[in-house]
Amino acid sequence: MQLLTAGISFILLFFFCPCFAYTEIVVYDNVALKGEEVMLQAETRGKVFRKGGELVEFHLNGRPIGKRLSGGDGFAFLSFTPPEAGIYRVKAKSGQEEGKGLLLALQKGKRIVFIDIEGSLIEGLFSKSPRKNSQKTVERIAKKFPVVCLQTGFAGITELKRWLNANGFPDMPVLTWKEGDIFTEIHDKGLGIHAVIGSEPVIAAARRYRPSIFSFQDTEDAEPVNDWDEIARKLLSTKTKKGSR
Repeated sequence: MQLLTAGISFILLFFFCPCFAYTEIVVYDNVALKGEEVMLQAETRGKVFRKGGELVEFHLNGRPIGKRLSGGDGFAFLSFTPPEAGIYRVKAKSGQEEGKGLLLALQKGKRIVFIDIEGSLIEGLFSKSPRKNSQKTVERIAKKFPVVCLQTGFAGITELKRWLNANGFPDMPVLTWKEGDIFTEIHDKGLGIHAVIGSEPVIAAARRYRPSIFSFQDTEDAEPVNDWDEIARKLLSTKTKKGSR
């Protein structure tokens, strides 16, 4: 399974990354609690290495909120406390370059639906097309639950976000799954995990939190699904039993 996952990720890397070296600013998405401080994070990258000592100007929902210098590791940070729940659009500018990201602020106790991009949204191993009706279904889910997408392979977050945008998906934070640590971080913030849709490693890492689990693969303890219409029926139309299937 690990070799198969690595092979899929390697192929997707070439699909999503036609160019491996360019100058850019990466703004990292985040999930925070309403009324609690969070660090907005941007990374300044050169053609080969990260660029330190760059002045980065942060904008939130179109308004400038402060400037910071990037450190030797290329990262610049700015603290912010979201006054309301919702999606905040973050932009970081440095010289002629700029990057965009999302901050999702939630009330404590809110339950999130996690979607493994490579494990559930992409049609197949040799395709970079989205699964049928995935855009429409994800949009419906996002109207009922906060949705967070997960980066689980070698394709970078920036490339995955471009793919989501190019294929008509709604704006959603994309976070690195950190070998499952993302679920611990979310739980420790006082947020819940309502459902996980994805591949076996992602599902295995989330099982301890007893979410509803759906997979397009033959995966232990996951409710198997054939398409996104089936996920819509099971996740949105009925009360799905938590825990093992």
